[in-house]
Amino acid sequence: MAEVHAKPCFDFARGKCRYGNRCKFTHKSEPTSRAPPRKLCPYLGTPKGCFKAQQCKFSHEALAGDDTRTRPLQATARSRPRTELETGFREWTFLIPRRDMRFQVVEIGNFFKMGWDLASKEHTETGQQIIKKLAAEEGLAMIKALADEQADGVGLETRLCTFKDRTLPFFRTISHPDIQSSLILETPLETIFTFLFGPNGRRAINLFKATTSALGALASGKTAKDEELSSIAVTASLAVLQRIVELNQSAQVIAEFTSVVNDLSTIIPEQLLQAGSRSLDRLRKRLGVGAAMPLSGGCRPQQESHRPVFNLGQDLPGALSELGPRHDNDHTDIFDIKILPTTDEIQSARLEYIPSSDPTKHHLPGLPGLLDRQFRLLREDTVGQVRDAVQIELGRLIKPANGQSPPKRQNNGVRNIIYQDVALLRLDFDRKRGLQVVAEFDQPPALAKKGAQEREEWWRNTKQLQIDAFVCLVSSTGRVIFFSVCDPAPTPPPKRKSGEDEGQVQSTGHRRASDERPNLFKRADRATLMLSPVEHNSEDITWINGHLGKAHKLRQSIVEFPGILLPSFQPTLQALQKMSRTLDLPFAELIAPERQHAGDVDIPAPAYSRRPGFAFNLETLTGGEPLRFKPGQPFDDSTLREKSILDAAQQQSTMNALSSCLALIQGPPGTGKSYTGVAIIRALLKNRDAAKLGPIICVCYTNHALDQLLEHLVKEGVEQLIRLGSRSKSELLQELNLHHVSKEFQPTKIEGHEKYQLYGKLDIALEEIEELMPGLKDPARWSNVKDYLETHHNHHFQQLFGRGFDEHGFQEVHGKKFNVLNSWVKGAPKRITSTRPVSGLLNVDLKDMSGLERSALHKYWVQQCFNQLNRRFLDVLDSYRHITDSLRKCHQETNLRCLLRAQIIGVTTTGLARNLDILRRVRAKVVVLEEAAEILEAHTLTALLPSVEHAVLIGDHEQLRPQINNYEFQSDNPRGAKFSLDLSLFERLVHPQSQYQKLPYASLEVQRRMYPSIAELIRSTLYPKLQDHPSVCTYPEVEGMRKRLFWLDHNEKEDASPLNPAQSFSKTNAWEVEMTAALVSHLVRQGIYRNEDIAVLTPYLGQLQKLKKRLQSSFAIVVGDRDVEDMEAKGLEDNVGEETVAAQGNVRKTTLLNALRIASVDNFQGEEAKVIVISLVRSNDERKCGFLKTSNRINVLLSRARHGMYIIGNTHTARPVPMWDKVLTTLERDGNIGTTLALCCPRHKETPIEVSKPDDFSIFSPEGGCNRRCTSRLSCGHACVNKCHSEPLHMAVRCLERCQRIKKGCDHACPKVCGDPCDLECQVQVPNIGLPCGHVRRRLACHLAQVPETVQCQVLVETIMPGCKHTLKLPCAVPCDLLPCSKRCSLTLTCGHQCPSVCGEMCPEARYCQKCAGKSVKDTMVDYILGSTYAEIDLDESPCIVPSCGHILTLESMDGHMEIANYYNISDDTSIENSIVGLKSQSLPFSTSELKNCPMCRNPLRNINRYGRIVRRAWIDEATKKFIVWANARFVPLAAKMEQAESKFRESAIDEQIPKSRLPEQAELLTALDKLSLEPIRLLGSREQQIKLIREACKGNTRYKHSFLLRGEINRFLKEVDEAEQPISRIHALVQDARNHRGVHTEITDVPAVLQVRNRLLATVLLLRCDYAILSDFVGHGGGTSTGKNPRDCRLSLALNRKDCENLVQESQSRQQPQQAVEGLLYWTRFVALERGRSASLSDEDMSALVDRAHVQLQLARDICVAHRGQTPGMLAEVSAAEKMLREATFYTPVTNAEKVEVYAAMAQSFRGTGHWYHCANGHPFTVGECGMPMETARCPQCGATVGGTNHVPAAGVTRAVDMDAGFEGGGR
Repeated sequence: MAEVHAKPCFDFARGKCRYGNRCKFTHKSEPTSRAPPRKLCPYLGTPKGCFKAQQCKFSHEALAGDDTRTRPLQATARSRPRTELETGFREWTFLIPRRDMRFQVVEIGNFFKMGWDLASKEHTETGQQIIKKLAAEEGLAMIKALADEQADGVGLETRLCTFKDRTLPFFRTISHPDIQSSLILETPLETIFTFLFGPNGRRAINLFKATTSALGALASGKTAKDEELSSIAVTASLAVLQRIVELNQSAQVIAEFTSVVNDLSTIIPEQLLQAGSRSLDRLRKRLGVGAAMPLSGGCRPQQESHRPVFNLGQDLPGALSELGPRHDNDHTDIFDIKILPTTDEIQSARLEYIPSSDPTKHHLPGLPGLLDRQFRLLREDTVGQVRDAVQIELGRLIKPANGQSPPKRQNNGVRNIIYQDVALLRLDFDRKRGLQVVAEFDQPPALAKKGAQEREEWWRNTKQLQIDAFVCLVSSTGRVIFFSVCDPAPTPPPKRKSGEDEGQVQSTGHRRASDERPNLFKRADRATLMLSPVEHNSEDITWINGHLGKAHKLRQSIVEFPGILLPSFQPTLQALQKMSRTLDLPFAELIAPERQHAGDVDIPAPAYSRRPGFAFNLETLTGGEPLRFKPGQPFDDSTLREKSILDAAQQQSTMNALSSCLALIQGPPGTGKSYTGVAIIRALLKNRDAAKLGPIICVCYTNHALDQLLEHLVKEGVEQLIRLGSRSKSELLQELNLHHVSKEFQPTKIEGHEKYQLYGKLDIALEEIEELMPGLKDPARWSNVKDYLETHHNHHFQQLFGRGFDEHGFQEVHGKKFNVLNSWVKGAPKRITSTRPVSGLLNVDLKDMSGLERSALHKYWVQQCFNQLNRRFLDVLDSYRHITDSLRKCHQETNLRCLLRAQIIGVTTTGLARNLDILRRVRAKVVVLEEAAEILEAHTLTALLPSVEHAVLIGDHEQLRPQINNYEFQSDNPRGAKFSLDLSLFERLVHPQSQYQKLPYASLEVQRRMYPSIAELIRSTLYPKLQDHPSVCTYPEVEGMRKRLFWLDHNEKEDASPLNPAQSFSKTNAWEVEMTAALVSHLVRQGIYRNEDIAVLTPYLGQLQKLKKRLQSSFAIVVGDRDVEDMEAKGLEDNVGEETVAAQGNVRKTTLLNALRIASVDNFQGEEAKVIVISLVRSNDERKCGFLKTSNRINVLLSRARHGMYIIGNTHTARPVPMWDKVLTTLERDGNIGTTLALCCPRHKETPIEVSKPDDFSIFSPEGGCNRRCTSRLSCGHACVNKCHSEPLHMAVRCLERCQRIKKGCDHACPKVCGDPCDLECQVQVPNIGLPCGHVRRRLACHLAQVPETVQCQVLVETIMPGCKHTLKLPCAVPCDLLPCSKRCSLTLTCGHQCPSVCGEMCPEARYCQKCAGKSVKDTMVDYILGSTYAEIDLDESPCIVPSCGHILTLESMDGHMEIANYYNISDDTSIENSIVGLKSQSLPFSTSELKNCPMCRNPLRNINRYGRIVRRAWIDEATKKFIVWANARFVPLAAKMEQAESKFRESAIDEQIPKSRLPEQAELLTALDKLSLEPIRLLGSREQQIKLIREACKGNTRYKHSFLLRGEINRFLKEVDEAEQPISRIHALVQDARNHRGVHTEITDVPAVLQVRNRLLATVLLLRCDYAILSDFVGHGGGTSTGKNPRDCRLSLALNRKDCENLVQESQSRQQPQQAVEGLLYWTRFVALERGRSASLSDEDMSALVDRAHVQLQLARDICVAHRGQTPGMLAEVSAAEKMLREATFYTPVTNAEKVEVYAAMAQSFRGTGHWYHCANGHPFTVGECGMPMETARCPQCGATVGGTNHVPAAGVTRAVDMDAGFEGGGR
């Protein structure tokens, strides 16, 4: 039959045909006669196929004979049908005409309209594909066709139609927020916007002139639909125009763009412009069009204050300076300033330009001036001190060598450490970290004469030159280069999915041998380390390349700055630079007004709240009561006052925060700033969807504060929360970290393809770098010169190398080899003495040159070689950086998608600056800053993202100010007041200097922390309006103290400044250290203070270090992370030996106090403790108070205590400070100051005790009481021999008297002391005890002697074995009927010879007779230990066993193979005839992983009588495994049905709240029926009785029909999983019955203790859950009435329900099942909440006590959840919900948390096979099917641990279940 020529398939050509062989079009490519055969595409066989389709240069034709040749690879790889979006995108691409076709108007319109329809679906992958296609050549052609349609002669109607149908969909597509924020689409979008700009901007001008007229016509529409479309069109058009202008700077000088913006502002009404006001504002700023749009409802014009703009005496920056720029890094524009100092800047002698805080003296007005000032001050504060330290070291190195002075650490600046005699050894390159340099330097003098191990410990303990340390290389050549220390271990190459050989893509860094890696301690004289440049500078890299190796004799040093981390300030400075260009800071008119206004400032409401129809929903503030609030309109706050749990000031602050776009809230200590912040955040979340807020960004200064805030939000039930940064200490937030969450997101196809291409380019770049680096290391090598000459000077190349050479550059002449290049350089004739310049030698023959000329020319060649290699190297480095930046954007694209789905994003100020690029794309409208008064203004400015419309700043400017490094910039320094860098934006706005306007703010007024007398210290000095909450008046007295507030005055001087320069920065007072330690010990001895109830505060790090050393030998010390970092930065953590001694003394630490917190004042803000002990340190005649002279620090110091505070200090030194003077006056007035401290004995309160020095405590109060002897008796009745002490200490006393307790059955005295627990049984040895068998035991423990019948006699006796009648010597107590006989069988075979087998086994055939057998049988190896054959075995000594397979093994070999020792006791006594002397105490379940097989043929060994016990053990194991699988398979559907039933109850409850329309007659009838059934119902008795009563009450009502059926199923399942129904129980009963019937009367003592109780516990919880759901719905539904509107009076008595819960909790805890224990506690609480208010048997007082007990139960549940996080997934949220239920006095059906649902799903999968069984890390069983070896990982359904494994290797912690007995007992069977 002739072949039919079908048309080609276009889908196949694109690689997307899904019909395969069924396609009616051809899949064959038409080859041309001229085309040569192409190679097969290497990607054709991969799972993803080739992405290039027909554009691929390789062949996609399959090999002959391959049946897949007619199918495109991608179609075979993807068998699923296309989605609607995929089909739509495919059709959209078909609208692009081919190159030879003309564009049709209809096609253009459909193209852009359909593109917008697809993009508006907000499907990430589709949006990426559309933008990529638009940025391609064919897409740009469509855009050009659209722009070309905008002709001047077109009528307005046509222009409007064109705009609506084509331009507007296109604008909306490319301005879609998700597309604009995408990192991976940044380059394609720039291509589109640049193309729209066109030549000289003509395309954009024509397009937007047409757009302007169309917008004007559109805005004239009268309908609401026209108004909505106009708003959308204006927003999209302005957004596109803004991007075009921002990307093309030439637009700023094209006047027509300014005209377009002016026309837009004129033609379009003001209310429509409001939607695009942000874009229009930025356009005006860019183009300089008038003034920026004022904020709607903004500041009213006031009388302006005029001041001079410039201070003529100030030396301005850069070109503005009268003397010219100071150096090459001195610029007028901060955008041009490099962050790190340049060499020229370091060597400059002129002072830097430092702007003052007065805005009238700035060289820039308004916002630019503010950003300029903050940048310069912050840079000088961080980088300035680095610059000065490097300048000193550079000056020392530049001096002549003989005049050098040794390096000194600078005491007046940033701490630095100098390492001398540095040499740069070589370059290295790491795949991830890029260029690296190996440096070498002299070991520090402290390491002289120390071994390698001591050097290693020194480097580790001093924490010098750690990874990421910031260092600077200083050279005598004047070069200064900044580096960071990096890990010498190379980054491994990424795993490739295609499975290609990793070795082919490894870089030189990865192949670096471990012994070649830099090492600080390996050598005694020199240390090496790996450095990475912190900046990519071509000049620096060139200099490094030219100075590698030890041959360069340069004076070089490395300066380390331990207290400085570049990431802590560099991102913020870079952010300020970018902001100086974009000027997109929100609220700029309020924060940095260009003109100052007198009077109060009116702050407008947030822009989103001013939209028509929007009002805040305040239900979260009123406990669910409906309440709406519209900013700017009258508001009745009576509902808020009645229903809210916030106090009046908190309510007012919250309302002010919601009604102001820039809200400021001041919170004095203890007034609930964080609590108010959470309330505001919850209110905003409630309105998130209505206001389209996007994620709310929560910013804190410290990681600790951020963790606290986010934990509070999580406990309040906030979902979709993400934390940025890796320094969180909270376990609750670990799984909410962005790094963890982003792993769950899969990249789109576009992203995957982009990464694939970038990784390919990266491999190429790394290979090229690998090729270049050897040449750079040795530029003079002959091969480099050869390559250079061959390329640039071929005639010289021919003269040198034209005669040939080998691979080493040698040439052979007359049998001798010589180096071609060296021979020429050194072989010049002496007769030639010319000295021509190099330029004159380039065309001269080489042989005609003198020696000097040859050397000069060779040096020139080497230099040119180096220059060429260096240029190539720099180009490749640029390419590498570009590739890695693109890869970073690809990875960040996934992070961005995670953040866009979040409701809350938590980040620190540093983390925000570091992630600013991605956070700017989140489009967040709300940012909340906690600790705002402690954040530098620069950090706050960077937190105000351009998209923010609402900012809430919460702080207290009276507490700590931001920390800075340079004292010269501090506001409390007279010289630094004009700079005031430590003034936060919060303080500047609420308490401005004279040059700034003041903004309104709200204050919190009720403190809930301090006892009133403590609060009075700050109330009388700083907060006159501060009020005390009633709860603080109920605090108990401080135990062991007469007064709760006291200042112990002393005159002991502070310590002299130490010689250690690091410690000279700080101050110490040894006397106060001892006094503090004595006071803390006294407080701890009271026995009532627990974990971190006591805190010790001090202002100085030196004192903190001494207190830590003094106290850590007695207490577990907690030091905050920030204090540790500060001490390390100051070099105060170097004394390792003392810490080691202290660590060894930890065993002696008291158990009365779990942890004692010590901290510096600066790092304790925001925290509190019950009792605070303060060491002020300063005590001197000069009356210098040091750090504590500022009211801010004093405020923090005095406001941390709750119950009591004790200050140890010198009043004479403190009095000159005004605030201290007021505090001392208050203390003197109340008698709370003196030179002696009054203690109080807890037993003899009338006894006066006064102490004034540390030794007084041990004299007057040695045990925490008085110095009398304790008069109380111990619990044992003996007298206490200690001094007077507290009751807890008294109860802990160990009595050392002789124990007088006696045991039952004897009169022996206990050998232990009274205070030790006695043995349960008497262990005294009793001689000569007769046993029932007649034998006598020489010595026996007393408790055994009392019951001799339980003792097993070990005397050997002759025993006749039943059945075989053999006589054996066995221990007397051995039960002979249970042990296998080991003697040779006495029967004869058919041949007449004795059977070779063992007694009890069936005799084999005669061919196995040892005497009659053939040679092959006799030569069979039967002993695998000794290697003996059958013929060599003595059968009397070693009988043989012949299994059914016919192979022969000796008894010893078979016993070993069957592991008989695991089941029987084997005697070591060789005199015993039978080595098996007894049974193991119990038969271990799962002790065999499988039935044993013959070691020769693998046939099962099931019919050998000797091993019947072992075989049956395996059968029982198999049955138990099947029971586990069955039980889980039954439970999971029941749990799912229960969830559905609860969901129906909840849905019906919601539906009942919606009125339903009924016929009048029907409504009357139902109401009448309800009234007839209104008699009260009493639900009493057991749960079964309660459910029965509900059944009767609901007859004819089908509401509970399915619930009752489900309850029956659960009950049946509960019976089926009962222990009596399990396989091992049934077998136990059968065996016992058989023994009884056969007359064997010995009892089986090891009753199985391994029964499966976990499924029964699960079923018990499920039944409780079902009963609670029915009960709660019945009560809430109205007692079963028809309508539920006339509820019956339900009276409940749920005591038996709670008893069931208690039984569940008790058994779950004994079985170590924490999840079921928590479930029992939760349902106990829920039954209390259900009975509350409707109890049939309890009074109000009893009910109140029951509620209190419920709170205790919930706390126990919370403790269990915290202790067993992995086994209680999601349960903390349920505990919080139960607490809320109790708190709000309500009840409801709980929602099953998502994590528990995942556990149930995991249960359905984890027991699906019957292959090999394993334990997870926590001992829970699971099975692996198929091959029996783990191939994939999953989660344990019981505890969440990793189970499974990969590549047949179990995951970490996973073990084979050979010891599952313990797992079943402890794991809950």
